[in-house]
Amino acid sequence: MAKKQKTCGGCKRVMLPVWTKCLFCGWAPVARLEFIMGPLASQMLNLTEEVTTLGSVAGNTVVLADPAVSRKHAGIRRVDGGYELADLGSTNGIYVNGRKTPKKMLDQGDIIRIGNTEAVFKRE
Repeated sequence: MAKKQKTCGGCKRVMLPVWTKCLFCGWAPVARLEFIMGPLASQMLNLTEEVTTLGSVAGNTVVLADPAVSRKHAGIRRVDGGYELADLGSTNGIYVNGRKTPKKMLDQGDIIRIGNTEAVFKRE
């Protein structure tokens, strides 16, 4: 079975699988969180920053009005073309696909739970 080619979302040229952005036009795929439960249910967040923080107070990229969420609960950062979720010392921890973890490189379709909020990680 042939492997599907990776195509630029900007100029539509074929990209090599190892490219994290198009070397022709500079377009880069965007990862996003699709919130499925909690105060942000049915909303989406594009992960455009190098680091995205999630917590219960202003100053975070995403503020979750949830008593089970710590002030600076978790962070998602871009690493080598991927995205890494890390617990930032929260009280209740972070869960990916139902398992508590201090840190994880995110895969397509991973379900992240922070407090009472759940989101699905998706990439273009």
